Amino acid sequence: MRPSRRPPIALQLSLLIIAVLLEIAANFFANADASPLNAGIRQVAGPALIVLLVVLIVGNGLVLWWEAPRSTRPVWQSDRSPYPGLSAFTEQDASVFFGRDEQVSELVRRLHELGLDGADRFVCVTGASGSGKSSLVHAGVVPRLRRGRWQVLPTVTPGGEPLAGLADLAVTLGAGDRARALRDVRSRPDSLARSLAAWRARTGHRHGRVLLILDQLEELVTLSSAAEQATFLEQVATALDADRRLWVVATLRVEFLAGLLASPRPDLFANPVTLGTVRPADLVAVVEQPAQLAGMRFEDGLVDEIISDAATPDALPMLAYLLQELHRAAGPGLTATRQAYRALGGVAGALGRQADSVMAEIRRESVTDEVLATLLRLVAMEDIEPTRRRVPLRELSDDQRRVIVAFTDARLLTTDVLDGEPYVQVAHEALFRRWAPLRQQVETRAEQLRRRTELERWAADWVHAGRSGDYLLTGDRLQLAGQWLEAMETAGQDSPAARALVTASRSRDIAFLHRVSETIGQFALGNVDRYPELAVLLTTAALRECPPTPVARRALMASLAFSHAEAVLSGHTDAVRGVAWSPDGAQLATASRDGTARIWHAETGTVVRVLRGHTGMVEAVDWSPDAARLATASRDGTIRVWEATTGTTVAVLPCGDVARGVAWSPDGRCLAGSSRDRTVRVWDTSAWQLATHLVGHEGDVWGLCFAPDSRTLASASHDRSVIVWDVAAGRPERRLTGHGDFVEAVAWSPDSRRIVTGSGDQTVRIWDVATGETRHVIGGQRAPVWSVAWSPDGRTVVFAGGDGSIHAWNTRLLREVAELRGHTQVAWSVGLSPCGRRVVSGSGDGTARLWAVQPRGAERRLLTGHEGPVTALALDRAARFVTGGADGTVRRWQPDGTAVVTTWPEPVVALACSPAADVLAVALHDGSVHLVGADGNVHFGEEAESLAWSPDGSRLVAGCKDNSIRLWDVRTRSAAGVLRGHADWVGALAWSPSGRYLASGSDDRTVRVWDIEHPGDCTVHSGHQNYVDGLSWAPDESRLASCSADWTIRVWSLTGADRPRVLTGHEKRVRVVAWAPGGQRLASGSDDRTVRLWGLDDDQGEVIGVHRDGVTGLAWLPDGRQIATCSADGTARVWADSLDVDELTTAARSRVFRTLTDDERRAHLLPADAGS
Repeated sequence: MRPSRRPPIALQLSLLIIAVLLEIAANFFANADASPLNAGIRQVAGPALIVLLVVLIVGNGLVLWWEAPRSTRPVWQSDRSPYPGLSAFTEQDASVFFGRDEQVSELVRRLHELGLDGADRFVCVTGASGSGKSSLVHAGVVPRLRRGRWQVLPTVTPGGEPLAGLADLAVTLGAGDRARALRDVRSRPDSLARSLAAWRARTGHRHGRVLLILDQLEELVTLSSAAEQATFLEQVATALDADRRLWVVATLRVEFLAGLLASPRPDLFANPVTLGTVRPADLVAVVEQPAQLAGMRFEDGLVDEIISDAATPDALPMLAYLLQELHRAAGPGLTATRQAYRALGGVAGALGRQADSVMAEIRRESVTDEVLATLLRLVAMEDIEPTRRRVPLRELSDDQRRVIVAFTDARLLTTDVLDGEPYVQVAHEALFRRWAPLRQQVETRAEQLRRRTELERWAADWVHAGRSGDYLLTGDRLQLAGQWLEAMETAGQDSPAARALVTASRSRDIAFLHRVSETIGQFALGNVDRYPELAVLLTTAALRECPPTPVARRALMASLAFSHAEAVLSGHTDAVRGVAWSPDGAQLATASRDGTARIWHAETGTVVRVLRGHTGMVEAVDWSPDAARLATASRDGTIRVWEATTGTTVAVLPCGDVARGVAWSPDGRCLAGSSRDRTVRVWDTSAWQLATHLVGHEGDVWGLCFAPDSRTLASASHDRSVIVWDVAAGRPERRLTGHGDFVEAVAWSPDSRRIVTGSGDQTVRIWDVATGETRHVIGGQRAPVWSVAWSPDGRTVVFAGGDGSIHAWNTRLLREVAELRGHTQVAWSVGLSPCGRRVVSGSGDGTARLWAVQPRGAERRLLTGHEGPVTALALDRAARFVTGGADGTVRRWQPDGTAVVTTWPEPVVALACSPAADVLAVALHDGSVHLVGADGNVHFGEEAESLAWSPDGSRLVAGCKDNSIRLWDVRTRSAAGVLRGHADWVGALAWSPSGRYLASGSDDRTVRVWDIEHPGDCTVHSGHQNYVDGLSWAPDESRLASCSADWTIRVWSLTGADRPRVLTGHEKRVRVVAWAPGGQRLASGSDDRTVRLWGLDDDQGEVIGVHRDGVTGLAWLPDGRQIATCSADGTARVWADSLDVDELTTAARSRVFRTLTDDERRAHLLPADAGS
C-alpha cells in the first residue's frame, strides 16, 4: 500500500467547536430576555452568528476538497496493450478504463455517505458474469479513492479457503505468524477487527477511511462450506461494527445473491449496486479511448461494425478479448483493419476461433485427446451455473500440463501462485460459456460437475475442521460419494481432495463397521436362544453391510443352529385358531376367525384351497384318517365336513350352540364336536347321524382328542377338568382334575397311556390315564397354554402359549428341547407332523408358521435320535459313525441316516472302535467296559474315563478315576499292565501312530508320554492351568496336541526342546482335539459350542461349525475334508473344512420373513436406510 497524508484532524476539531458555539449562539439569540445586557449581547450575537456560519461552511468545503478525489487519469505506458483481454482491469489499467464513469461516480458517492451501521458500509456490486464488476472496482473506484486519501487494503478473494484469505490479510496488516492468524480467524469472531485496530495504531491511520475489497464473492458460495461462509461473513460484519471508518466493497455474480441473502448475515446484501450492460455510446469509449492513449487507430467504419457486433448483453468479455487480439495483429503501424477483424472471427468468434486453433494444434502434436477433459477440470458447477475453478498444477498429468501451457500462451487461461502453490484457472468464464465445444461438454457433464463441486465442498469442510472424524462421510452419503468419485475418475475428472475425503471416510467407516460387526456378533451369540429371528436378521445384515468378521460368521452359524423357522403361511385376515397336519404329512389345514379354513401344501407353503361356507368364526379343524375329508367347527353353531380335493361341503352338523372343537376318531368311523352348551356330540360318519350326546362338564367344552384305539375320547373344559369318555357307552370313565384354571388343550399319547393338557393356570400336565394321577407338571410358563400335541414317538410334547411362543419338551428327561419364537401375538394352536420333525402353529397375528424341531445349522449332515447329550463319538473301520449318549444308547449310523441302536443300562462315557476288527469298546458310567462284537466284557476294577486302541488292535487301554492307566490284551483277554504316575483322574488317552508311545492327559493338568516297551521311561509335559481333556498325535509322531479346561490347546514338539505352541481363541473348556490325516491342521471342539480349525501358523483358529451346546467328541473323516462331531445338544454333525458364507447367508435368509425395523437398525448402529 502507498502511504498518504492524513486529513487535518485539528481543522476537523475546530469546525466541530465552531458548530457547537454556533448552536449556543443561535439558542441564546432566540430565547434571551429583553434586559439591557442581553440586548447588547444580542447586537453582537447577530454578526457573530453570520461569521461563525461562514467559517463553518468554508471549513467543511476545505475538508471536502482535501478528501475529494482528483479526476486526473494516470499517464498510459504505451509499450503494452491497452486492452487486458479476458483478464479484469487492475488499478494499473485505470488510464485505459472507459465506459463506466457514471457507475464509478455512483459507487464513490455511496462510499462517501454517512454509514453509522456496519451493514450500511458494506457495498455489494452485483452483475452478470463478464459485466466488469472487478474492473469497475479496481480500475475505476480504487484510483479515485486513493486520490482522496483513502487507505485501500489488499484485495481478498475467497477461493476454496476464504478464512485463509482473511488470515493472509491479517499477516499483511502485521499479525505475524500465518498459522496463528488462521487459528484466530477460525476461533475468534473479532480477529479481523483486532488486526485492523492494531494496524491503525501502528501506522497512525487512526481516523482515516479504509477500503477492503472482497472480489469474486460468489466463491464463498461455490467453493466454500456453509460453516466457513458464516465465519467469513461474521468476521467482516464484526470488523465493520468495530471500525466506523471502514468500508467494504464486494463483487458478486448476481445469480448468487439469493444464496447470500439466505446466509447468517443477509443484512450485508440488502442494498446491492447492480451493474448493467454497457450502453452503445459508452462502448465507443471502451473501444476508441484506450486505442488513442496507446497510439492505435481503427480503419474507417470498423468501430461502428465492432459496436454493432457487440450489442448482445454478454458480449463484453468477447469484445475485450477481440480488442486485445486486434492490438496484437495491428503490427508496427498500429492500425486495426477489417481484414484482421474478420480473420479473428469478429466479436462473437474471436475467442472461439483462438480456442479452436489451440485445440487443433494440440491434437496434431499429441496421440491422446486431453483438451476438453483438461479444461473441464477448470469448471465448477453450482446449481445450474458453471463457475471458474482453480486447479493446482501438481494435480495435472504431463499431457494435461501441455494443454494448460498452450491455452495459457493463447491468453485463454491464467496461472498464479496462492500460498506457494502454483495454480491455473480460466482467464474468463466466457471460455466455457461462449466456446461451443467446451460449453457443450459443460452442459453434457453438468451433473458430474455438480457432484464434483459438492464433493469438494465436503472435502473443504473436512480439511477446515482439521480433518476431524465428525466431518467424514458415512452410510448412504459415503456410498454416493464413492460412486461419484469413481464416475469422475473414469471421465478423467479426478479430484485429489475428494479422493482423500472418500478414502479417509472409507477407512473410518470400515473400522467403525468392523466394530459394529463384532458387536452384532457378540449380541447375537449372547441372545440367539432367546431371539433367533433377530439374530439371523442382524448377522446377515452385518455380513452384508460390514466387514465379515470371524465373530459375525460364528454368530451366523449359531443363528442357523437355533433358528427353527421354515415358513410363514399368510393369507388369513384374522387369527388362526386351529391347525392340523394331514395324515400323510403332505398338506396342512388352518381354521381362522376370518370365517374360512385353508388347505396348504406342506413343502411349498402355498395355498391349495380356501374353504368358505361358515357364517361365523372358524375355531378348529381336523383331518379324516384317510386325508380325504376335513371337519371344521365354527361359532355359527355348526360343524362342516368338506371334501379335501374339491372343497365341497359333505355335511353340516348342528351343535346347538357355538362349536368349539372337532376331532376324528383314528378309525374314521366317528366325528366328535364340542360346544359352548357344555356337551360333546359324536356323529356316525357313515350316515352323519348323531350317535351319542356326552354330558358331564360344567363349563364350555373346548379341546377334544380320541385315543389311538378310537374307543375313548378326552374332552377339556373351562370347568378346569378333563373327562375321559367311553364313547360307545356314552359315559365318563375318569375325570382328571388338578388344574387351577380353564383347560382348553388336550392330547393322547401314541401309546394311549398318557394324556397331556394345557391350562389357563400356565401349566402343562401329563396324566397317567389308568390311574388319573398327574405324572408331571411343566410349569414356569409366562401365559396360558392354549394347545398341546404329542410327537409320533411319544417322547416329545409341544405346546402353544399366550405369549406367542411354542415349546417342545422331552417327556422322559423333562427338559425343554426347543423354544420356537416368531409369532407376534398369542399362539392359539399347534400340531406335529406325522414324521415328528416339523411343527405347525397358528396365531392371533393372522399367520400359521412352520418350524423344524431340530433346525439345520452350518453342517453338511445332521444325525438326531439320542435323548440328551451325546457323550462319545468314534469311527469304525468303514468310516461309519458310532455315537454313545447319556441316554444309555449306542447308535451305529447307516448312510441313509438310520441307526442300529444298542441300549445299555447306564450312560455311555467313552467309545473306541478297534482299527483291526469290528470290535467296539464301550465304557459305561458304572465303570464297566464292554466289547461289542467280541466275547465277554473287560473288567478294569475302576471306573474308566477314557479308552484307546493300539494301532494294531491288540491292546485296549483305559484311563481310570483311580489315577491309573490300565492295559488289556485283547488276544489273551487278560490285563497287560498298569501305568501309574498321574495324581488325578486320567481323562484322555492317545496311541502314537507307530504304537510305540502312549500319551495320557489328566485332571492333574499334566500330559505324559509313555514308552510302552519301557514304561518307566515317561516324559511329563506341564503347562496347562486346568484339566487336560483331549490328546491327538500328529501322523509323523513329531508333535502331540493337548486341549484343556484352561480354554487352550498346546502343541508339544517331541523332537526337540522347543516350547509348546499355545493356541487360544476358544471361550470355554476345550474338550476334544484331533490332527487332520495330513498333519497340517488341527480341529478342536469346546464347551463354547464351536468347532475350530487351526493351521500350522494360525494362532486364532477359524470357526467352521457351531452346535447348540458344548462339543463332546470329534473325529476327522478319512478324506481329510470333513469333520464329525457330537454334542451335548443331542446331535452328531458333519462339517466341511471350509466355510461357504454365501451359502449360509442364503440359508439364513430363508429362515426369516421380515426385515429389520429402523429402531432395530439404529439400536445396533446399522444405517437406517440400508435395507435388510
